[in-house]
Amino acid sequence: MAKEKDPKNVKKKKSVVKSKGKKESTDSKIKSTKKKNAVEKSQPQSTDTEKDKKKPEKNLIEALIKEADEDANTNSDEEVEVDPDALRRGDKPMNIVDHLDEFRSRLLIVLVTIIVLTVLGFYFSDILLDAINKPFLESGYKLNIFNLVEGFVLRIKASFIMGLLIGLPLLVYHVWQYIKPAIDIDNRKFAVYSIAAAVILFYAGLSATYFYLLPLSIKVLLSFTPPDMENMINASKYFNFAILFAVAIGITFEMPIIIMILTRIGIVSPSFLISKRKYAIVLIWIFAAVITPTTDPLTLTLVAVPLMLLYELSIVISKFIVIRKKRKELSQ
Repeated sequence: MAKEKDPKNVKKKKSVVKSKGKKESTDSKIKSTKKKNAVEKSQPQSTDTEKDKKKPEKNLIEALIKEADEDANTNSDEEVEVDPDALRRGDKPMNIVDHLDEFRSRLLIVLVTIIVLTVLGFYFSDILLDAINKPFLESGYKLNIFNLVEGFVLRIKASFIMGLLIGLPLLVYHVWQYIKPAIDIDNRKFAVYSIAAAVILFYAGLSATYFYLLPLSIKVLLSFTPPDMENMINASKYFNFAILFAVAIGITFEMPIIIMILTRIGIVSPSFLISKRKYAIVLIWIFAAVITPTTDPLTLTLVAVPLMLLYELSIVISKFIVIRKKRKELSQ
């Protein structure tokens, strides 16, 4: 007879199987939780490594910013060494940006003034052109325009030249104010007189050209035209000739000022100018031949003779400067 199974043993076996299943399930749960914890631990480590990589970059940037701020503060706090001679002549310590700012502001004032004067000159362009053309019209001839735009261009040129001539003192004033702090107080008076005399001589050269040299040269040049030919002078070419001729004579009238400055510095002396007079005369004629718009000998003579007179005047001024310098030395 087969043995009957004891129900208690069956229950025990079932309980043992259940306990084993529970243990296996708990073990699997524990393993899964361990895996999760391992994954979670590994993830922050990776993020921490990324943060650690980014930290040095941020630290470098912050360090550079701090160094730049410290340099700026130290530069602002540092005392600028000031030359006592500069303070005595009113030369305030300025950096490059301040100098450029001052230069820009003065340049803008001059440019705006010239533009305004040019606009006003265009309004009075008829009067300006009549005044410029008068030396030629007195010869009995008329000027000619050969294209449609030439009349407008002539008005623009005349108005711009008027703006420059009227605005020249303002330009000289702002240049002087810009460089004045760099000039010693003892030499400022001489510099002011030299600049004022240079401007006056330039205008004197323009006036001499307009009232004397230009009309005379026009009459002489027109007299060379053969009787069987007719003069057809272009208005633009005449305008350019008159302006260049006047400016060239105005610049040559600056010779006494140049000699005076060279004598004051000590480069030139009256004895040197007198001993080199013959060489100077040759150079004057060569210079006159270069600056004269035409190649005729009469215009060359009209330019060279005043330059020779200016050279003799420069010798007199040089002697005066030397005598005055010696008196100052003796008084000291």
